[in-house]
Formats: sequence, structure tokens, C-alpha cells
Amino acid sequence: MALRVLPYVTLDVDDHLRRRVRLIGDRLRVNLRSYLLSAADDVDTAGERVRGLCDAAVHRVDSVVTRVNDKIDPSGTPDPDPERPVRLEAV
Repeated sequence: MALRVLPYVTLDVDDHLRRRVRLIGDRLRVNLRSYLLSAADDVDTAGERVRGLCDAAVHRVDSVVTRVNDKIDPSGTPDPDPERPVRLEAV
């Protein structure tokens, strides 16, 4: 994938790196979401307005990180070899 940084500068990004960055972004989204939901539960007694702010922050983090991940790797993480099905082996 080629990213245009400046009009005369193009950066080629490896597919492996894109997948790694996408996975890191997904982990970040899950962690931030869990911290915000935990904070919302802790401040539930403080008031409904604070709870609403925490819920809005959760939805905002979800949408922003998902949008960034879709720009990084639009196709998601594909299988390494689509012709060969994934097998699980018990040892």
C-alpha cells in the first residue's frame, strides 16, 4: 500500500506492518473502551450526566478507532493462504 505523505513523497507500507498496526489499534480500542466503561460504573452514583459523558466517550472512541483501522487496513486481516483452509490439529 502506498501512502502519499507530501505531494512528492510517497511511503510504501508492508502488508505485515499494516496488519500489526490494525491489531494494535483494535487492542487500544478494547482497552480504552473497558477503562471508560469501568469509569462510568464507578461514577454512576455521581450522577446521570457524568454517566452520559462517559457513555458518549465510549461511543466516540469506538467510532474513531474503527475509522482509523479501516483506513489502515480496509480489507481487514485476510487469511494467509485463502486456497488452503485453516485446520486445527490436536496433539
